[in-house]
Amino acid sequence: MALILEVVHPGGGRSWHRLGDAPVTVGRGLANDLILDDPYVDARHARIALDDSGAPLIEDLGSVNGLIADQARVSGRVALRPGAEVRVGRTMLRFRDSDEPVSPAIADVSFVLAPAPPVVKPAVMLSRRARLRTTIAQTARTTWGRLAVVGAAASSIALYSWLGSSERSSASEALYAALAFAATVAIWAGIWAVASRVSVQRFHFIGHMAVASLVTLGGLAWTMAAEWLSFFFPDASLADVLSVGIGLFMLAALVAGHLALASGFSRTRQWRTGFAVAGAALLIGGLATLAEEDAFTDVPTFSGVVKPVGSDWLPTASVEEFSGVMATLKEQVDEMAKQ
Repeated sequence: MALILEVVHPGGGRSWHRLGDAPVTVGRGLANDLILDDPYVDARHARIALDDSGAPLIEDLGSVNGLIADQARVSGRVALRPGAEVRVGRTMLRFRDSDEPVSPAIADVSFVLAPAPPVVKPAVMLSRRARLRTTIAQTARTTWGRLAVVGAAASSIALYSWLGSSERSSASEALYAALAFAATVAIWAGIWAVASRVSVQRFHFIGHMAVASLVTLGGLAWTMAAEWLSFFFPDASLADVLSVGIGLFMLAALVAGHLALASGFSRTRQWRTGFAVAGAALLIGGLATLAEEDAFTDVPTFSGVVKPVGSDWLPTASVEEFSGVMATLKEQVDEMAKQ
């Protein structure tokens, strides 16, 4: 049985390599047998070889990020078998059996109508240019997609500010809100981009803006949902309880999303760090709430949320029911005054 190494590159491309008895060095340096264009990979990251019994293994060579196998970071050796997956940086190495069956070929019924392809360039040069065009196209799609997320978040902020305002100049207020959001996100993304440059040698500025914008969209969606809950159920505290949980989850997602671009952490470690930050925020917020002194007031508070909903949809009480409740309260107050 011979092992076939399938390399899944960060951009989505794949390549296959037949492994023999000779060791195969893996890294970003040009002197390696398998060269990976991955900033999270060391110059000499790992080596694929045979142990004393002749079984294949992959060994870490003291790299910064180590090897990821079975959702755990490994700094030593990992035994290889068909079906094993080992992540090196952001590149996935899959080891497959050379005798693994493949699906049958698809019959080309249009070969008669298809013209013969012109032979103009060597196959190697054509492959390199095709890979370059694919990489550029994927980068462009990713960049435009991230910019679309930022634009959607800014537009949503403007729309929410416009619909929630009753002033005559609500349009200008909505524009100011969108510009303020864009400036805040740009500053926030700039800080993370500097951290990305220090840790992984890439800025990822637009990526960090997209992460913050995506979390903002989620927060805005929940804010609108919470307003509807408060409108239909003003006496229930369900919206407040859910807001705390969802807010902590979004904070964890924000930190994890930024760490995915600014560090070499595994996905599990990214989320652990995010939830640790969210837990610290919850602890600080709880201590601040306990330290805050609530002043007594006899002025009742009511929800000020108004929605365009007909009265038939609302849990209302008739005038007779309201009068009965008031009469009962009056009797209770009179009894308390007598005592």
